[in-house]
Amino acid sequence: MGIHGMTVAMATVAELLGAIVFFKTAKSSTRLFLSCLGLGFIIMVIIMDILPDVDLYCPKRLPMGIACCLAGAALAFCIEHLGKRWGNLAATAGIGFHNFGEGVIIAGMSALSPILVIGFLLHKVPEGMVSFSLLEGYRDRTRFLIAAGVALLIPLGALLPIPAGVQRPVMTLGVGVIFFVVCRLVGRIIADNNKSMRPVLWKYAFAAFTGAVVGGVSCVLV
Repeated sequence: MGIHGMTVAMATVAELLGAIVFFKTAKSSTRLFLSCLGLGFIIMVIIMDILPDVDLYCPKRLPMGIACCLAGAALAFCIEHLGKRWGNLAATAGIGFHNFGEGVIIAGMSALSPILVIGFLLHKVPEGMVSFSLLEGYRDRTRFLIAAGVALLIPLGALLPIPAGVQRPVMTLGVGVIFFVVCRLVGRIIADNNKSMRPVLWKYAFAAFTGAVVGGVSCVLV
């Protein structure tokens, strides 16, 4: 197994580890803290990692990219009206699209430095936490099976690369789905805990900020 295969394997394990870490935190306050950490992280990953992956910042691709993002957000909005569970599944699927694309990217790189490997691994633990938290309402076994399926899309993307012309629109659609549901989750956390979390609001805001910083650093390393 070369460095590319090892990186794919470690990234998959790291994402599963994130799901386990979230599962092992039984206290609701700790889970809320970890959720805010993961939400801050995933927002930064969207901005600094996923959007550049699909060339959304390229002027020639911008109109189509925006259209795909809006379509993804609209799709998530419609699905959410079928129920919270369906909306969260849509966001989990969006993370899966991203994982598949990252597998393609890792396999396509001619060389991977230790810093690049660290950057990929830093991505995965919080993403696993977000995936598992989005699956609230399912049995623990089901949550782990879905989280494992999402993580296994990384090696699948490495083994079955798809054309960029197909990959980019699908990933951009996933960006819209993730971004919409993440924003809804932030709003839900604030609404559900408005009174109870006021004394410790800074703690959760700091968690989201820390997640965003770690996400930004890991994106820069990659």
